Amino acid sequence: MPGEGGARASGVMEKLSSDYTFYSSLEALYHKYGVEIAAFRPKMRVWCEKTNSCKFTDYEAEMLYMLIRENKPQKVFEMAPNLGFSSHWILHALHLNDNTSVLHSFDIHSNSVKFMDPDFKSRWVFTLGDYAKLFDDGKLDMESYDFLFIDALHEEMFARGYCKRLFSTHKQKAIVAVHDIVADELGGGRESAEVYKYLALANNAANVFTLSQYAMPNSLYERKSNEIIPKLNKLRAGLGIVKDCDKLMSCDQANHDPLYFKTGRPDPTIFFTLNY
Repeated sequence: MPGEGGARASGVMEKLSSDYTFYSSLEALYHKYGVEIAAFRPKMRVWCEKTNSCKFTDYEAEMLYMLIRENKPQKVFEMAPNLGFSSHWILHALHLNDNTSVLHSFDIHSNSVKFMDPDFKSRWVFTLGDYAKLFDDGKLDMESYDFLFIDALHEEMFARGYCKRLFSTHKQKAIVAVHDIVADELGGGRESAEVYKYLALANNAANVFTLSQYAMPNSLYERKSNEIIPKLNKLRAGLGIVKDCDKLMSCDQANHDPLYFKTGRPDPTIFFTLNY
């Protein structure tokens, strides 16, 4: 029904952005989609070992997947896929959603093309080129996209550009995920300042949250991660996503039993809505 996806997205994102309902909403999403994640991880582990390019950590990859499964976007914008790890998570969700939704990926190199699963290619449109030039030349119509994923050049000037071009001009409702934002204990990252300025001063952004251990769900000053992470890891273990916690693998550790990428600064993606 028209508007059903938007209403669903608004409710889920609003609950995930609240201290009071964050974990219960997260738990509900995992109970709904966790078995699918558990089944897909072994395939992606093989892919990661083949490409050696899976620098997108587990909580945020799983959240990206679950938000797409839950909200059923029809046209997803991705910048930039690199070799395609995030693309595979997005496309797997889209294929389970329906027969019509599509992922459009933009990058300045085409390395992702050779690593794309053939089963996903029918729902994937790859464009080689600079998104900014395409946008400025009137060749990139953002209004048709209802989900945006950004993981590209990590510089403030570049971030200022995509905030202005992609976020400020967007009139339709959309969910947004931007990687490499909440990357340290002070909430910093290489492009973070520009994104934070946008979230603080734009009038179309809301429902902000992160799975970063430094600010989960959305506060550097009263973070809930010490409380949430052990419960989240036990939940994921119970669903078969990861190994159960034991004396050698503590449930207190962010990204317990990682799929592939091990980092001391996990899950810096920030999630929010536009025009809700």
